[in-house]
Amino acid sequence: MEIYEITGFKSGIDREGVNFLDPSDAFEEIENGYIYRQELQSRKGFARFGNRLGSNAGDKTDGTRVMGIFENILPATSTNQLLVVTQKYLYRYSNVDNKFYQIPFNARLLAIDPNYNFNITSNESYVSGTTYLDKDGNERFVLTGKGMSSIYVYNGTVVGEYTNTGVDDNPAYIAPALGALTRATKVIWFGERINFFSPLIGGVHYVQGVLYSGIRNTAGNGDNFNVSGAGLLSADTYELMKGAHILGNIIVMTFQRSTWTLEKTRDVFNPYLVRKIPSVLGTDATFSGVVWADKLNSLGRTALITTDGRQSLRIDNKIPYFTSDKIDEENIELTYGGFDREIGQFLFLYKKSGGDTTVDVQDKALVYNYEEKTWATYDYNFSVLGQTFDGEELAWSEILKSDAHPSWGEWGTTEEVWSKIGVAKATQKTLAGDENSIIYQLNLDYDDYFESITGITQADPGVVTVAASSFSAGDFVSITEVVGMTEINDQAVEVLASTTTSVTLDLDTTAYTAYTSGGVLAKSIPFKATMSPFNPFRSEGRKCYISHIEFLLDGNSSPVYVDVYMDEEDEPFKTVLLDPTVTDSTKDRIWINLTVNQEVNFLTLRMRSDSVSNRVKITSIRIHADRAGLDSY
Repeated sequence: MEIYEITGFKSGIDREGVNFLDPSDAFEEIENGYIYRQELQSRKGFARFGNRLGSNAGDKTDGTRVMGIFENILPATSTNQLLVVTQKYLYRYSNVDNKFYQIPFNARLLAIDPNYNFNITSNESYVSGTTYLDKDGNERFVLTGKGMSSIYVYNGTVVGEYTNTGVDDNPAYIAPALGALTRATKVIWFGERINFFSPLIGGVHYVQGVLYSGIRNTAGNGDNFNVSGAGLLSADTYELMKGAHILGNIIVMTFQRSTWTLEKTRDVFNPYLVRKIPSVLGTDATFSGVVWADKLNSLGRTALITTDGRQSLRIDNKIPYFTSDKIDEENIELTYGGFDREIGQFLFLYKKSGGDTTVDVQDKALVYNYEEKTWATYDYNFSVLGQTFDGEELAWSEILKSDAHPSWGEWGTTEEVWSKIGVAKATQKTLAGDENSIIYQLNLDYDDYFESITGITQADPGVVTVAASSFSAGDFVSITEVVGMTEINDQAVEVLASTTTSVTLDLDTTAYTAYTSGGVLAKSIPFKATMSPFNPFRSEGRKCYISHIEFLLDGNSSPVYVDVYMDEEDEPFKTVLLDPTVTDSTKDRIWINLTVNQEVNFLTLRMRSDSVSNRVKITSIRIHADRAGLDSY
């Protein structure tokens, strides 16, 4: 009998005589899960970060889609500032009270229209931004995007127009000789100058071009586009530019069917050289590009592409038809890329093919695990991704019930990981925004969305009142810790409809006891992992006899159903529940045995769980197999 082990680096048992299977080859499909440090897990949950945008007293009503999350680097103080832009307004995050504050437009713009806003109408018109210093060394942040009617600048106090020379705008600005600069798709501070990509100048859209300023100095050349050293440079192609990213000492510009680089020269008057590099395919989603580990990954209609500035290659050989089959081709520009530094994942938010045609929003994420080289899909309804080191910095004496943390009133209802409270500000956080002006922090050890309940109706269907939330129709939620209407506790219920402050359940609560107080509503995480068909003796022309399979689960792991399939049949011949809390609740890790005793051409395992409290954690899967009769295929 031979032993084949998947994952297993944490098993801590005798490894002699074990055949280890690489997780990147062992799993055919993973949904809402990932492999990290060779451990199969359902994904971590997420929770709200800060207050809802536009919810402070004095803020103008927002409730629109989040279009960008930025770290504004402040050189003068060596600090970072978290900025978020929606389809209407710009916001600044404060560590003091864990809130986002709306940044007003300057007096000149408000005189034009008291309700002046960015007025971005297309969901795919994401915003690009960069920090830079003006001629006097003052910190500025520039915002641009194809959905904006102008280019904007934040001076630390108000938002103005970058191309206006007003005192609260950009007094040093000088337009290019070609005409007025109206907008651009992307902006990057690079080579000591501002660079606008795919700019609109004098009514002409230079879709292959980059407009660059002079080198920043005290004379204001960093905002001057009509000075020696400034200019417009275009790639020698008719394809549309679909992205621009700093990669080391170059900028990589992705086009529909090719990849180009923008390289520095030693010529002050001609500072850049545009060069085409070998490329197999191109990029179609403008904001899908993600830079990490000296490479740029981006998404096209037929492939995922990676480039190191010398050549471009495919990275999706294990899922070669995913982008063409699974992503809605008509809405591919909705795809937004990001990187999760905590667990080494590239994330590409996208709208799935065959989904709701009435809305153009993302509902899934394609995940590439950088270290384990595995692929997965997540159920995410996010618009953009970002990161920050900002966050609350609380002492134990400050941990009290508040509007931001209603559950902190009791130990038993706290959704936070206690060991992380008080040090959160110092940790890297992956953030996401949604359609309803809410920012979330990913990778938290509790369920996807967690809200305290303030009321439940006795009706059919029952309606739960919560704080401003993002539950959606079709979500499955768990209800716990309700006082009074105790019959509703520990139920998993589908959401029929929702508003920002109420959730309608697929549940008749007419005969239940009246609600008194308390309660928590949390969305469950439907996890599934399917193994690739298993038969290590296939090359010998033989079937495989499976004696049994051992699973090593964390002691606090959610129960897992395992469906066992033979010969790629449609229905499993065995389904077993692995519940570590029933087996032995005293151990950190527990081996659970699944007897198979079957001769097969191929064996496939599907692990699934709907996590409503703890995540699934499978450290090892050991398959005990031997050669059997001749293969019947």
